[in-house]
Amino acid sequence: MVASVDWVMIVLRFFHIVGGALWVGSAFLFVAVIGPAAAEVGPSAGPLMAVAVKKYKVSKRITLFATSAVTAGWLLWLRDLRDYANWNVSDWVFHSGGFGLALTIGGILASIAWYEGLFHVGKGVEELVDVGGEIAAAEGPPPPEKLARMQEIQASLQRHGKVDIVLLLLAVAVMSTARYW
Repeated sequence: MVASVDWVMIVLRFFHIVGGALWVGSAFLFVAVIGPAAAEVGPSAGPLMAVAVKKYKVSKRITLFATSAVTAGWLLWLRDLRDYANWNVSDWVFHSGGFGLALTIGGILASIAWYEGLFHVGKGVEELVDVGGEIAAAEGPPPPEKLARMQEIQASLQRHGKVDIVLLLLAVAVMSTARYW
């Protein structure tokens, strides 16, 4: 007997897993490699960052991957809530042998990471490129207030980027082991 194919589940899992893989990988690359390298190189990294952020819209692409993963993940969570707990959240989260609890914790961690990435890292990178462009276009030495703003943004990006990566890695660890809780 051939089992019926659940196309909705296949599509949701595809967007959740592929979106998540692209999100975590690209976030890690930017936070752990490109960001520190650009900070080390200094102003000469500006043109590369401007092209990546303004032309190729890297922040928006990472946000799209993140939104795809989180949205599909919560839709999968709702399907599991319906299928395994008859819409009873307490049963799903606390009486599913740990599976529902693990997916709930993972979903919450990923949602917080999505928020951090969108509102602190992504928007911060875009502002950093804008301020860097203003400094590069200015005649003479850069104004002290622009340099101070640049340092504030860089410090914020370092802090929020690290939080984002930790949240993402915890979410991946929890969700990838959910069946074993």
